[in-house]
Amino acid sequence: MAATWEHRFTTTEHVVVGPGTLARLPSECEARGMQRVVVVTGRSLRERTPVITQVEELLGERCVATYSGITEHAPASRVEELTTLLREHHADGAVSVGGGSPIDATKAALHHLDGGETAQIAVPTTLSAAEFTPTAGITDDATRRKGGLAGPKLAPRSVILDPEITVHTPERLWLSTGIRALDHAVETVYAPEGDRLAVEMALRAIAMLRRALPATRSDARDIDARQESQVAAWYSGIGLSAVTVLPSHPLGRMLGASFEIGHGITSCVLLPASIDWMAAQSPERVEPLCEAFDVPKPAEVGDAVRTFIAGLGLPTTLREAGLDDEALNRYLEMVPADWQPIARAAF
Repeated sequence: MAATWEHRFTTTEHVVVGPGTLARLPSECEARGMQRVVVVTGRSLRERTPVITQVEELLGERCVATYSGITEHAPASRVEELTTLLREHHADGAVSVGGGSPIDATKAALHHLDGGETAQIAVPTTLSAAEFTPTAGITDDATRRKGGLAGPKLAPRSVILDPEITVHTPERLWLSTGIRALDHAVETVYAPEGDRLAVEMALRAIAMLRRALPATRSDARDIDARQESQVAAWYSGIGLSAVTVLPSHPLGRMLGASFEIGHGITSCVLLPASIDWMAAQSPERVEPLCEAFDVPKPAEVGDAVRTFIAGLGLPTTLREAGLDDEALNRYLEMVPADWQPIARAAF
């Protein structure tokens, strides 16, 4: 039977994929009229890899400043500093380099600057897919609670997926953000909106991640597998502006900043239990994932995902991620009653 559905696109205009495509950065800036650019990143990429120097050299005189103060979960105070820097340098564009934190911080700063009119070009080095969403997660410095903002113009205008620069990303960060992408894809498949485009791309992403992530673990310099992982992360994020992803995503936001756990790891420990819960509540919504994970019944999908994550050497429980009994109780105080069984099962 024919069904009615819809899809909402972001403001992303151009995605460049392939080894060596970082060299396209100047032409991407030129295409968007970016003459005064601020580079946004974190300290690790700045100090431990050659990537930021490469970016600065490619930008040449366009680069008016580099801000490397972004830390995990994008603290609001760092966003304020970045906004001030953009304003002081009369920036007409920003280039974010790194994972979800610098990309989200740049979105938020540009939102504060002018509602997102100033363009961002994202050069991701992880698989979080933040570069493809019009939302940003920002952490309150005092409470360590993560909030967010959204706007139709917040998604980066251009994204460069160069697998060669990702070889500097630590293995645990790379693989865990790959599970973050898997989380996007899984929760897109059983989202209530039934966005057919998003679901088809999410199922494709799952197949790609199941192949590519183990390959990158076996050989960190397998550029083909790293590129496939990047493209899979892109596909996983196509629905994030159009569908409701839960319960793993909101549970992860509550967990990550408050307990200093990276969002990739929050997905590792919460996604399997979230699938188990969804399969018990609405097995028909989990049914499309059976073929994707080679299992016969929705009730078995969670275990298949758990086994896949463990096979990558990543934690699959809150305890393995560092929470003790006291921390679990504090976490449960944040979690809505309906989802508390998920948190307990994940422990």
